[in-house]
Amino acid sequence: MKKVTIYDVSREAGVSLATVSRVINGSNVVKEATRQRVLEVIKRLDFKPNEVARGLAKSKTTMIAVVFPQALFAHVKEMIGGIGDASRTLKYNVTIHTTDDIGEDDMIDELVEKLIKSRVDGVILFNNDNLATEIEKISSYDMPIVVIGDRISAENQGSIYVDARKITYELATSYLDKGVSDIAFFTARQNLVKKEELVEGFKQAYEEHGLTFDNVTNVSTHYEESYPYFVDYFKTHRPQVVIAGYDKEAVAAINAARENGIRVPEDMEVIGMMNTTYSVMCNPTLTTVNVPVYNMGALALRLLTKILNDEPIESHEVVVKHLLIKRESTK
Repeated sequence: MKKVTIYDVSREAGVSLATVSRVINGSNVVKEATRQRVLEVIKRLDFKPNEVARGLAKSKTTMIAVVFPQALFAHVKEMIGGIGDASRTLKYNVTIHTTDDIGEDDMIDELVEKLIKSRVDGVILFNNDNLATEIEKISSYDMPIVVIGDRISAENQGSIYVDARKITYELATSYLDKGVSDIAFFTARQNLVKKEELVEGFKQAYEEHGLTFDNVTNVSTHYEESYPYFVDYFKTHRPQVVIAGYDKEAVAAINAARENGIRVPEDMEVIGMMNTTYSVMCNPTLTTVNVPVYNMGALALRLLTKILNDEPIESHEVVVKHLLIKRESTK
């Protein structure tokens, strides 16, 4: 028999999870009719309140949770460094949670239970394929959220992001203006920068030049998988320009191009994103879009603490600037 959860009570009573929790904890801010309805459902379902429900009434702990897919770790470790340094300055503690199994069974529910049980005051999320569900579940507990890599804004929510559409619009336009239109874009399934907006930037630039852009391919974030893919791809495809959502995939493209006798940048130009150490370790060195990931982490922590402490906030949506770093993989 399936265990009855606070979600079941919330659904049956037609109230939010936070309201159920307030009833369980004896809060006096719930209307009497609502309280009675919730108590009736609790009794009928034989619900046994656990630490999740009780934890909502506890005092602040100065604990902040950082949640991201394990697949993104190589791309977010500097950002986590920014979060950690800012947290020490502001005297907050940080816990790390990874979510590679999210989307299977009740993993998101389990994550939320873990966050509540650990009594975190707020959560920093990274853009990923399950972000909307994560936000929905966590915000149902009235828990403040700051998202890195996507744009959200609400009373107790904020975001730190880069203008992804502008990145690819500028890149595509710079080539289209020179008559170069054979551009291929490769993006990972999990992407710290919102991939839908990256694609929209390409489409906008192409439309302005009377063309259509549809050369988008998802590739693995693992080099050992992306490299053989590119080796096969370049046997039958030789685009003038390859742009990758991450530096590691761009490096795989450079090495696979060499395997196929394609010279970079003479025959094909390659551009990555994030300006990681991969960009200077490959040969030729990689032209890449610098995204200030360390600063994004620090800004996310600071914005979340402002929300938690009811400090004045100029904007709940903070956009950071990107910069193209030109190296040897482009002409």
